[in-house]
Amino acid sequence: MTPEKRAENQTKQMTEKLNLSEDQQKQVYNLTLARAQKVKELREAQTVDREQMRALMETYNNEVAKILTVEQQEKYKTMLEDRRGGDRRGGGGGGGPRGN
Repeated sequence: MTPEKRAENQTKQMTEKLNLSEDQQKQVYNLTLARAQKVKELREAQTVDREQMRALMETYNNEVAKILTVEQQEKYKTMLEDRRGGDRRGGGGGGGPRGN
């Protein structure tokens, strides 16, 4: 997927969930596009490093938060937590034997 398409999809999703204004949509799109282009460059250069990606996401999330209202920030924070939680669980159930 191209960085432009990625930014378009992310902006659309955030607009639906956070009810972004037109101005916010433009700002989110520009931030998302810049992040997607940077990620693409890192991947193409094959220099992807977890810390770089984490720092890139943290910067992005902080910049997005500056665009949002307080109410939208709360919803965005919940969106991020849901996404992170889903990734970490992985559906495994995990753990070891119980009650031994």
